[in-house]
Amino acid sequence: MKIRLVFALVAVLALEGCAFKVQMMPRDAGTVYTGSIQQQTGSTGTVAVQIDDKACNGNFVKVASNDGFGFYQMYGSRGVTTGTVSMSGGAYFYKALLSCTDGSGLRCDVTGTGMGTGGGICVDSKNRVYDMMFQ
Repeated sequence: MKIRLVFALVAVLALEGCAFKVQMMPRDAGTVYTGSIQQQTGSTGTVAVQIDDKACNGNFVKVASNDGFGFYQMYGSRGVTTGTVSMSGGAYFYKALLSCTDGSGLRCDVTGTGMGTGGGICVDSKNRVYDMMFQ
């Protein structure tokens, strides 16, 4: 039974997405806080950050992208051709909500690329603003 449980846990961990390092710095001090993002799918994941003596954990979700879509119509000697075109813009916009062990929270707005890099800002329950980047 234990072997099955260990095997199942290893299989679940192998299916999980990429992990990224997170750095956050408050705008009123020079301390750098670190954490991680564990991407579960292309548009969701979890975030964990340690700020002084409190741990903050939560989820992130992709809320928008700069992808494009359109229609075209071409005229020529052979008649009219119509079709559609879609373009991947490469920029993604995320929202993250984290709960901290002291009862406070962080709300983050982050822009990233499909290459696993990005940055944005987070605001805590006391309106302290943090710059955030991940890679």
